[in-house]
Amino acid sequence: LSAMVEGFLILAASAAIIATAVNRLLSPQPLEQVGIGLAISVLASVLNGLVAWILIRVGREHRSVVLVADGKHLLTDVWTSAGVVVAVGAVALTGWERLDPIIALVVGANILWTGWGLLRDSVSGLLDERLSDEDIDEVVSVLASHESSTVHFHALQSRAAGRQRFVSLHMLVPGSSTVRAAHDLAQQ
Repeated sequence: LSAMVEGFLILAASAAIIATAVNRLLSPQPLEQVGIGLAISVLASVLNGLVAWILIRVGREHRSVVLVADGKHLLTDVWTSAGVVVAVGAVALTGWERLDPIIALVVGANILWTGWGLLRDSVSGLLDERLSDEDIDEVVSVLASHESSTVHFHALQSRAAGRQRFVSLHMLVPGSSTVRAAHDLAQQ
């Protein structure tokens, strides 16, 4: 749920950037405090980029939608800062003030795309999903190693809910097997 909130915040930020860019495109304004703005943007980009990379990597390792969302949120800050640096540098070199809002529109669109993807991922994290093909192949391989002329498996179903993974199947054993023996086989 918190990843969904982050997604909405990112969408709101992209909307604000796009709205401001459209306003500045229609009414260009000279840039102020260029040196200070560039220094702060570069420093913020480096720090946010490092933290974002760590959060996304750890989030993927632990299947944590929240950590990935936090990392992607910080990455949008990196894109914003990078856009500021590129725009300010381009305006300083060319003197064309409309370049700043044009670059801001591109950055805003990228952030919008990130927010939308994050919302999509957070919704799928709230809903159960089928396991990946790689995970299914691993389960089938384990089952195949236990299958014999008297033991069979079928009706395999899987789902993932957050970090938890679940598998359901039918196991057929000989009628002469005890419940205990069938249970022990299922636990393997």
